[in-house]
Formats: sequence, structure tokens, C-alpha cells
Amino acid sequence: MKTNHSRKTRTLARHKLLVIVCEGEKTERNYFIRYKKRGCGLQIETPNTKYTDPVNLVKFAKSQIKKYDLDLKSGDDIWCIFDCNGNTNTNILRACKNAGKSIKIGMSNPSFEMWYFLHFAYYEYPLNNHDLMNRLKRNIPEYRKNGDYFDLLLSGRETAIQNAKKLKNLHESNEINLFSTESNPSTYVYKIVEDILKF
Repeated sequence: MKTNHSRKTRTLARHKLLVIVCEGEKTERNYFIRYKKRGCGLQIETPNTKYTDPVNLVKFAKSQIKKYDLDLKSGDDIWCIFDCNGNTNTNILRACKNAGKSIKIGMSNPSFEMWYFLHFAYYEYPLNNHDLMNRLKRNIPEYRKNGDYFDLLLSGRETAIQNAKKLKNLHESNEINLFSTESNPSTYVYKIVEDILKF
């Protein structure tokens, strides 16, 4: 039985397929869904999953490679997006190892809201999720999980990308693994956004 994600259909349309696997919360999915545009040469899928821990998210992501008939050698991509908050280095390392070269990891530390916050300010000192949310609400007073803030964030997107890169460089200069609990604060979401913007 063929699905609308068949290789033949997408080859004719010359679309790259990008699958983004996110945690159970809708915050991340709501954000990435807004990047879906007709005729841009990029098809974005954000499958539903009940998993929130990185190991099971990566396992689920692997199952999506076959489901969506991804051709990773020809430009298709699959990302696994999760928060560092509540996870251990052991689980994060195991997830990254299991992902191998097939699945790209987009971790945020302490949480995805770090990506939102970087649209407004640069901050390089460790934060717990409660502190991060308080800082974010200074810029988005009505902020709530599952809300759609894509349009509000749009003008600060380039600032967020640069701030995220600055944090990445900071951690690397201190020899801190970006995919560890020590990389607080940080977010690798900028990389997937840059990939999307190429289209």
C-alpha cells in the first residue's frame, strides 16, 4: 500500500523531505509546522509521538525513516528534538550514539524555550527551567505551552541564530560537549532552522 510520502511522488515534485521528531509537548511541533510552505522545495513532516525521553525518541525516529521512505543519501533529513531538562548525561549520550549518522540531534538546554528566549537576548549563565520561563515571560508576558508565537518571533530569528551560535562557540571553547547537561544554556535548534531557511 502506497502512501502520499512515496519516493516516486516526491521525486516528480523535486521536494526534499524533512522529518522532525519532537517530544510529546506540542510547543516544538507548533513551531516547526509554521515553516510548511507550498512550492518551496521542502516538505516538512512532524509525526505525533508519546515519547519524551531521548532514547525512545531516537528509536521512534528510526522507525520514521522507513515510514516516510527517506533517502538520507539524496538530501532527505530527519531530526530528533528534545530538552536536556530532566535527562541525564547517560541517556543523552546513549541517544546520540543510537542516532548514529542517520538522525540529527537538536537538543536544548534546559528546554526548547531557550530557543525562543534567544530571539530577545543573549544569556550565557546556567538556568533552570523555572528561571528560563520567567525570563521568557518578560518578553512574552502571555507565554504558555502549546501557544503559537511564530509571527511574534520572526523579526528576532536571525538574532536567535547568532546568539545560539555564540553559546555553541562558548561551550566549545570551554571544551564542553554541546550534547550534555553541562552545556547550560544552549540550543541546537538554530541548525535545523538554518537548514529550513535554505529553501
